[in-house]
Amino acid sequence: MNNTNEKPINTEHVYSEIRKRILKLELEPGQKISENQMAEEYGVSRSIIHSAFVRLNQQGLLTVYPQRGTYVTTIDLKFIGDLLVLRTAVEKESVYELFEQVDEQNRLELIRQLEENLDKQEAYRGADIYDLNFQKLDSEFHKLIISSVGRYRLVEILGDLMLHIVRWRNFDVAFDKRMPNLINQHRKIVETMKTGDFFQVQKAIAEHLETISDIRVRAIETYPQYFMEK
Repeated sequence: MNNTNEKPINTEHVYSEIRKRILKLELEPGQKISENQMAEEYGVSRSIIHSAFVRLNQQGLLTVYPQRGTYVTTIDLKFIGDLLVLRTAVEKESVYELFEQVDEQNRLELIRQLEENLDKQEAYRGADIYDLNFQKLDSEFHKLIISSVGRYRLVEILGDLMLHIVRWRNFDVAFDKRMPNLINQHRKIVETMKTGDFFQVQKAIAEHLETISDIRVRAIETYPQYFMEK
């Protein structure tokens, strides 16, 4: 698998690499993988792979079926929808606190930081995939909003759960060519923030995070093997 000269030699490195492949859908939802296969690919012992698999299983990215083996967990759209509702609630509450408890100078500083982030996002407007560098900018954009009211712990608490949204974004952006739309929605959040109308900011955030309903049917019809049966 590795084309680089530098081979991963510890569990953390291997875990990060396998997780990245799962999130980018290089290891596809529903795909069977084995400790022996990965040990050979990465040139490490099975014990290192086993430790990485345990962690990925705990995060819900791998599923172990007794007597059948280990599989990349399929995408559960109901779960993704629940996570997006949770994230929307957190960000809407953060916006409320931003306008109720934070002074104008600090709000303006947040807007400046968000616009700086947006300027960097524009470099990826024509991308067909949810590029890793854009992913970092996207994550930072939302973290800036939550952290602006001191909700640092929430960012940490939501960390592992948000991995599932990252995987959905990788699918969503590539499937529906949504990169320009994502950037435009981020810009709308900032523009409404400038108006001082926090209800409109909350509405813009909700519209941005609701990404499933428009493509649910087409996605399942096109890639039925990717999605969890209900």
